[in-house]
Amino acid sequence: MSLHLARLTMPVFEALAAEKVDEAERLTGLTMSPWFAERVEIWRYMISLLEGRPDNADWLMQAVVRDDAAIGNAGFKGAPLDGQVELGYSIAPELRRRGYASEVVRLLLDRAAADARVDRVIARIRPDNAASLGVITKAGFVPDGDYLSPNSGLQLQFAHPIDRPPR
Repeated sequence: MSLHLARLTMPVFEALAAEKVDEAERLTGLTMSPWFAERVEIWRYMISLLEGRPDNADWLMQAVVRDDAAIGNAGFKGAPLDGQVELGYSIAPELRRRGYASEVVRLLLDRAAADARVDRVIARIRPDNAASLGVITKAGFVPDGDYLSPNSGLQLQFAHPIDRPPR
């Protein structure tokens, strides 16, 4: 299995927020599942994070790519703040339970570790999302309390410290 992440730009977020998957495909050169059009709220959120904050561009959701096809999205919810980034990921429903989420989380941890501003990565997951809870636990995240999301309700928070050599 070989996945990589491809950066998505403001025009791609705008096309996806407008449910124009064909336009997003033209802009990225990737084949995209119609599932991408169903994630309108995610794309609108990414647009809001990017507007007025160009420093967020390298940290937002990217396409999860396998064989020139976007099979999911993954990234962070903004640039590092106080040494921390929050990751997020999702794989198209028809491609779940194949190990892609675990591979994506490893890619995101590597990306976070490559930036000296990041000391830890957090993940917030609904208590009923057993698959993601398993992925995060397997990746070495540890429980770090609860979080009450205004949109999603109660979420369990997990943290993964970034190990760095002493300075």
